[in-house]
Amino acid sequence: MNIKNKALNFQYQYSRIFTFGLNRTKYVCLPKSNSLFASNNSKNTFLALGFTLFSCLLFFSGFIEWYTNETQITTGFIIVFFVVHPIVASIGLRQFLWLINGRQELRIENGIMTLTKKGTFLTKKQTFELEHVENVRNEIQENSLSTYDKTLRNIALNRKLLFSHIMGEIIFNYKGKKVKLFNELTENQKAELITEINNLKEKPVANTVYN
Repeated sequence: MNIKNKALNFQYQYSRIFTFGLNRTKYVCLPKSNSLFASNNSKNTFLALGFTLFSCLLFFSGFIEWYTNETQITTGFIIVFFVVHPIVASIGLRQFLWLINGRQELRIENGIMTLTKKGTFLTKKQTFELEHVENVRNEIQENSLSTYDKTLRNIALNRKLLFSHIMGEIIFNYKGKKVKLFNELTENQKAELITEINNLKEKPVANTVYN
């Protein structure tokens, strides 16, 4: 191994520090003849957990500032410490709850795909007509990345976790938009889920008859 490769490998090993977090990876895939249920836990790192947890302290910043410094209560003080800070803290709490307890669920029934996020608040269910779901694919094969690209991917992970819930191990197109789902899957799990979705796309939707 030459000096360049040693340096790249050192940078890659260092970048892995940014990926360490709580190990709560859980993947479920339950296909049936005409339906599918799949579930995947949220991804987290210790850095992202620490940052979002720290931001939650902004809920109490106004009381702390007023008590410790005996700051005069003014309109500006109220706006900053009792309006802006609680909004930021709420965003941090929402993300923190997702990082420690979140999961995404995928359901396909009667030609309709739904994606639901659970474990935090202010989430919105997404609904898609399966016939318009196109080009279901693996977001990227990490094994094909160079050491340098893997290093950049690891470093960027925390930024993504601070602002996003879903990293997007699998991607599909829907009416001109790109939709991402799930966070941390093995190559075999990705292949399995893509296959199951495509299999259901090829099957006719059963008509429900009401008497």
